[in-house]
Amino acid sequence: MNHRSTRRTSPSRNAFTMIELVVAASIMIALMSVVTSLTFRIHGVWQDTNQQRIATWAVSSELERITSLPLDDIATTLDELEASVELQHLLTEPEWSGDLIDDELGPRVALRLDWKRRHPGKPLELVGWVLDTTAQEEASP
Repeated sequence: MNHRSTRRTSPSRNAFTMIELVVAASIMIALMSVVTSLTFRIHGVWQDTNQQRIATWAVSSELERITSLPLDDIATTLDELEASVELQHLLTEPEWSGDLIDDELGPRVALRLDWKRRHPGKPLELVGWVLDTTAQEEASP
């Protein structure tokens, strides 16, 4: 007698099911969106850092130049401050401002540089004491 088996055979698990493919694709899409978002944010932070570095270099160079001038020429130089062509290419809408302060601490220059950023920020400000060479020349016999 030939007995037929009443038992069902289970299907073979050699291939992925559609649900597994959908889950894997969803995980990949989520990871790709996170990586892309982080890449854009890192790029923005890098640009902000580079602009801050350029602005710091520009303000320190200009401050060194101004503080080495005679005290009488500093006020007119501060009124004529203008962003160079190179600085206009590196920063968006750079604007200079500066003050000559003369009090009990001595004459000093407060120099500020502001530019249009992607986020609100304060102007970069540096203060330097004036190298008053005329006072040194008068004091020496």
